Amino acid sequence: MADILGIVGSARRWGNSDLLVRQALLGAQAEGAAVKAVRLTDLNLLSCTGCMRCVSGADDPLCPLEDDLAWLVHEIQAAGGLVLAAPTYFLGPAAVVKLVLDRLLVVMGRVNEPLPRVRPAVTIATAGLESWRGVALPFLNAIAGTFGYRPIDSLTALAPGPGEVLLDEELMARLFAAGRRLGRGDLEPAPVPPNVCPICRSDCFVLNGARATCPICGREAAIEHDGGQVTLRFDEVRGAHQRWTPEGLRAHVVEWVMATGPRYQAWRGEIKARRASYRDKEIEWLSPRPSSERSET
Repeated sequence: MADILGIVGSARRWGNSDLLVRQALLGAQAEGAAVKAVRLTDLNLLSCTGCMRCVSGADDPLCPLEDDLAWLVHEIQAAGGLVLAAPTYFLGPAAVVKLVLDRLLVVMGRVNEPLPRVRPAVTIATAGLESWRGVALPFLNAIAGTFGYRPIDSLTALAPGPGEVLLDEELMARLFAAGRRLGRGDLEPAPVPPNVCPICRSDCFVLNGARATCPICGREAAIEHDGGQVTLRFDEVRGAHQRWTPEGLRAHVVEWVMATGPRYQAWRGEIKARRASYRDKEIEWLSPRPSSERSET
């Protein structure tokens, strides 16, 4: 029986995200699975510096930042199932979640390693108001997809106060059942509501004529009108043409990200020459720290 890993993207212990992860893990335990959990806010995670070493094409594309990301990546890759929950803070996930997502080119850049097997995941965003739930859930599914996980259940739980999810018996039953499916290794996704991206559960789309594109996963749909009703009919997409598959991510890194390296090197001298004129301009850069404590390259 594979281990199931729970990840809490919230600093609040016994808060809604914490409790929902616990509930899903209890469901997995009921099926005999071993479970463990981690809070992202307990880790030392640094912000990406944009150095691009992780997609340089080197044999050892490790991130040069010395923090806990490599440990977290190992734990996620080693698990047989994933539960990921985070609160919505001002229309998006808590900052630590986006910080992790910003660093995941280090996973996509390992093009010489075997592709990961598909494993089940449960993703949960929590929010106070339906009208302010924003786009936290698609970002959680982006993290799961980067590691090759397939969300078998994905939802936004509405509960304004800490721990209020415990009052929603239907929600807690759904999470326990989802956890049991994780414990069994079930890969069949839960039904997706109409006009919601079937991959990342986003309901925000870029419109172009009679077509709609999900900005998170790139899934496209035809916009159909039936009287006053608008329906999105999503295209059938498989393999490398779907962004959140190991094949799709690898194709993006090799065909686009790595391919920009030679292009940049060809223009590097010109860019440096044009940048020189900016060094002569006087601009006051504000900071609460003395200038002696700051560095500028």
